[in-house]
Amino acid sequence: MTAADPAIRVIANDTLLAWILPYGARLMQLWWRRAPEGQRALTLGFLDPAAYGEDRMSLGAVCGRYANRIVDAELRYGEQRWRLDANHPLGHCIHGGAGGFGARRWTVEAHDATSITLALHSPDGDQGFPGNCRARVQYRLDGDALWWDAQAEVDAPCPLNLLQHSYWNLDGRRDVRGHRLQVDASHYLPTDMRELPLPPRAVDGGCFDFRQPRAIAPSCVPSLDGALLLDRGASADPAAWATPVATLAVDDLALTLSTDRPLLHVYAAANLRPTAAASGVAHGPGAGLCLETEDWPNGPALGKDVWYGPGRAYRHGLGLRFQARS
Repeated sequence: MTAADPAIRVIANDTLLAWILPYGARLMQLWWRRAPEGQRALTLGFLDPAAYGEDRMSLGAVCGRYANRIVDAELRYGEQRWRLDANHPLGHCIHGGAGGFGARRWTVEAHDATSITLALHSPDGDQGFPGNCRARVQYRLDGDALWWDAQAEVDAPCPLNLLQHSYWNLDGRRDVRGHRLQVDASHYLPTDMRELPLPPRAVDGGCFDFRQPRAIAPSCVPSLDGALLLDRGASADPAAWATPVATLAVDDLALTLSTDRPLLHVYAAANLRPTAAASGVAHGPGAGLCLETEDWPNGPALGKDVWYGPGRAYRHGLGLRFQARS
């Protein structure tokens, strides 16, 4: 399999430059143009756009229809049941299935110097999900910020949870041990042996305790693959997009994250394998950090409010602001 459309779309301003790939609506690379060395790559990716066709780690992709895990690849809604694509080794559906949104060619609907909008039609039964779904994603640069806006409509009841799955490395070093993370979250979701969420637990002193800025400890890299419950919770207020909930920082640059979603999934790339054609730093465990704003993992089975349909559209906002530090 190869990426259906390898053409890279570019959006840029004086501070940031982004490469967008229609295959998976991916943020292929984001460059900080005010770095001391001139220009710095901030995410992990591939040099060859066609390489994304074989990517199983969702580098820079938009994941959906339902990102993260759905237990046993099964949906239930009232008396109805649907079998989903069981693309997880433990029998779950993860990131919407093997042919989910991150493995599809999106259509470019609009593109100017600082923004791009991509669209995708997902037919009824796609990866097992019910209803015809129409999704749109916009990447927009504004000063020192990249804004990501995901919207979707579906004509039958269906759970939706789209997310942006970039791996961040802000200083260009071989791993993220020099990064300091702070998250406004007092609780996280531990997982069981099947990688499914358990009831929330206080972060107190563990690998998920980022209430104060804290370095990514090498000993925590294998454990950092779980969701933090943001203290603010979900918010329908558009102003939430501009309210910081997390900061990732290195010596000369800070990434401040804002969102309207209730959870932040932190993944330290423990399963990322080396590649000979990397964009950004070389790939490997701990080489990047995913900060995935999302709804509940396994939300449909847990009875969470993640179902959408006629009369209820889906929207997910994410803000990423990059500011120099001295």
